Amino acid sequence: MPNAAPIPSKRRYPPIFWGLLILLFIMLGVGIGATWRFISARMGPPPAMWAQPWRMPEPQRINSGMAVWSLAGASPEDVYRQAITTDEFDAAAAMTLLTARLPSAQRLGWIQALARQAIADDRPWDASVFLHHTSDLTLLLTTMKDYQRAQRLIDVADGWLELGDKNASRNALEQALTIAQFSTEMRRPVRRKLLTDLANHYIKLGDAARGQAISAIPVVDSPIIEPQDYLLDPLLLTPPVYSSDVENARQTREQAARAYVDDWNQRGGAAAGGAVHTLGNALIDEDLVRQGFYESQLQRSAADVSAEILQIRFDQINWIAIKYRVASGLYGASLVANWEAERPAIAASLDDALQALHSELAIYVTTLPAAQQAAARVAADRLMLEWAVIGLYSNADLGALTDALNQDIAAWPAAGVFPRATMQDDRVQIDVISKTPPEN
Repeated sequence: MPNAAPIPSKRRYPPIFWGLLILLFIMLGVGIGATWRFISARMGPPPAMWAQPWRMPEPQRINSGMAVWSLAGASPEDVYRQAITTDEFDAAAAMTLLTARLPSAQRLGWIQALARQAIADDRPWDASVFLHHTSDLTLLLTTMKDYQRAQRLIDVADGWLELGDKNASRNALEQALTIAQFSTEMRRPVRRKLLTDLANHYIKLGDAARGQAISAIPVVDSPIIEPQDYLLDPLLLTPPVYSSDVENARQTREQAARAYVDDWNQRGGAAAGGAVHTLGNALIDEDLVRQGFYESQLQRSAADVSAEILQIRFDQINWIAIKYRVASGLYGASLVANWEAERPAIAASLDDALQALHSELAIYVTTLPAAQQAAARVAADRLMLEWAVIGLYSNADLGALTDALNQDIAAWPAAGVFPRATMQDDRVQIDVISKTPPEN
């Protein structure tokens, strides 16, 4: 019987073959990298995750137990603090951007903290959006002294520098410089300190010549003139007096939400179907009761706008924002399937309510003493733009809002530094301008 055919020995490649193969892979990697850089340069960076706040992260990224806690009666402050402490970035961001009943100064502080957190977590896209929001809201906020406004812009400049965006950092410093030079609220030592800080930051940015020029700006004593701003937060944030039906529905929803959170915690991060169903039904029932309450309370003549009407309208906005968040899955779970299907209609109803509030504010301003009307009109413009900038007022007529702000500030007989709004690529850009005291 013939012997079996011998097994051929393995072919051995010479060392030069392996060297050429490694070189080929290196060249291929370099080519792919160069192609990607070319495409990125032509197309720009990917869109920021929060550039459109209505297109939030996937609901799975939001801790549902944490988010639903706010429906159980927990204060926004407690929920935000707990979310930040436990590194629930997305839950904190959703709370910050989609809670209407939040003082403007508080929202700004939370947004700035989220920007810092995003930088620390190496989330540059998120950080850039929150830095933009911080800058815009810093200039729009009514309840802030100019020195604090400038210091916050310097913090924004530092954030941009950490992200490697020197142009954005310089832009924030230029806004702060305008405030330092033309604010009517600062005494000489404060202005000098602010200019020195700005000079040092320009040097840090690598522009020593600009820093030296700022250091050389003369500072003289000037009279202190503080604009008599009108504050809308105390008016709008006051809850209306609910009917017994609304109060009972609210309490039922809070009880259902507490049961959901308890079940979530006991199960280690998941709520049973029964808890979800109970909370969903409670939300639907409360929505029906609230709709009847708002319709009955907001029936009035077109010219009849009182403080109570504004408070009820704002409460309606706050509720629809909650409903929209549920419809978007931004409590980290599917709570009301029908609302998810009706999401576009719910978004439209939120825009309609915000537009109605803007019109009602314009009427309400005319009922104030003449000396307060200009300041109140500007305060309303700033507030509506704040909500538009962060996306709460997602379908606002941005052109009309920017024109209203600029025209009302121009007509306001006040001196100092004020926000100016412009449109750039369908986005509102907020910067700062100065106004001289009116001539007698």
